Amino acid sequence: MIPLGVTFDDTVVTKLVIGLIAWFAQMGFHEGGHAWAAWKLGDDTAYLMGKRTVNPFAHVNWREPFSVISAVVMPAVTSLYFGIPLGMAWVPVNPSKFRHPLRDNAIVAFAGPAGGFVVAIIFFLLYVAVYPIVSGPELSTAGALLYRLIVITYITAIVYSVFNLVPIPPLDGSSILYYFGNEPLRNLLDKIRPYGFMIIVVVFWILGGGRIISPAIDALITPFVKIPPLIWGS
Repeated sequence: MIPLGVTFDDTVVTKLVIGLIAWFAQMGFHEGGHAWAAWKLGDDTAYLMGKRTVNPFAHVNWREPFSVISAVVMPAVTSLYFGIPLGMAWVPVNPSKFRHPLRDNAIVAFAGPAGGFVVAIIFFLLYVAVYPIVSGPELSTAGALLYRLIVITYITAIVYSVFNLVPIPPLDGSSILYYFGNEPLRNLLDKIRPYGFMIIVVVFWILGGGRIISPAIDALITPFVKIPPLIWGS
């Protein structure tokens, strides 16, 4: 991955707070994107549950332990161990309410990563705006924290969005591929769907599948690294 000059060896509290802010920022837009697109296309399931919002706390089912672990505990732990948060959240979608179920389900699936990319754009523009403040050799504590927050949120939004576009069920990319695929491919996706999480673990944690998506991640991080110095002439 392209170096950003950021280390993650600061205090536990700093890593935890910044990691959770980054996670909730992108998660709210990601899940809110799903819910908004589904509502727009005729499925009001998530809307009636109050999930058509970018408020991340609306996407945590606080009475369900698995949801709390996936959407709060996992991001907290991974923020401490890996520097960026990793977790899971979801909104209910009922394709039977869509006018064109396969197409609309694919649009709803893409709306999640699209929401993440919106977060990345917002924080990229923020970085451009404050670049002179956070790029000097002698940063204040506030400047260093702001820089770290911007960088980690940008990386989190990019990584999570790109990862979710991988066409393995239940990731969003599988619904997109399902729409564009032929009948044999759809049958294959249906067959592997019950084993999706297991396949993801094997591909990314055992076989090093991260190398497959790292070029896309690097390509999206490059503008973040290169453009602000060009704009400010430094």
